[in-house]
Amino acid sequence: MEEEAEATRQVLEEKIYVAVGREVWKNISNLMWALENYQEKKICILHIHQPSPTIPILGTRFEASTVDEESVRAYRSKETAKIEMILQEYLSICLKKGVQAEKLCVEMDSVEKGIVETIYQHRIRKFVMGAAADKHYSMKMEDLRSKKANFVCQQAAATCQIHFTCKGNLIHTREARVDEVRALSVLLSDFQRLVLPQIRSDVQNNISSLDIISSEVLLSDIQEEPNDSSSQAFPRDGTEHDELPNQLHQAMAKAHNPKP
Repeated sequence: MEEEAEATRQVLEEKIYVAVGREVWKNISNLMWALENYQEKKICILHIHQPSPTIPILGTRFEASTVDEESVRAYRSKETAKIEMILQEYLSICLKKGVQAEKLCVEMDSVEKGIVETIYQHRIRKFVMGAAADKHYSMKMEDLRSKKANFVCQQAAATCQIHFTCKGNLIHTREARVDEVRALSVLLSDFQRLVLPQIRSDVQNNISSLDIISSEVLLSDIQEEPNDSSSQAFPRDGTEHDELPNQLHQAMAKAHNPKP
């Protein structure tokens, strides 16, 4: 019962994230669709901010990497302030509709990659974005005509349901594949619980067997290795035993018969 109550609470508190651009009049239709279809939900306005690669100085734009840090910092501050004003406009629209809303601005060079990353990091479950610019809308439109939309549709987390709209109309919905994700999660859990312990046990047994084999081989090598000093003192072929008496006899003969 507690788990069901917690699940219900999470659903009720679930936010609907809506991707918006810098130009309000071009993106308001996506927001209006979300406001009309999720009236009892809290809205989060998401904007992926792409910092300008160039900085204007005296009427000429220069690469940011070639401009002094102070000038770059000052221009970035202006950019941030402008984005804040734009997002505030979106929040005002939500407020007029009587819908709770908040804003989220993420800085990244790629809008589509920024959306995918944000969906993953914030564990977003419901998302709304444009399928194409409003000017491309037609009554027969069924497919995504935006490269950004196609990228997000293919790359975003499977647990997120994404609505793609154009000019206030729903064009396509990529349903969340929750069942598949849960199935994979269960399989992973079973693997960790049942298979991994057996693998660890087999590895330990193999290591123990190798240690025993190595010890036996080493002991065998030591037993078979000949002792150098004993071999020299007691040669196997006996040739040195034969030569020693002869040498003694020769020495004794010289001692008894010294040279004149």
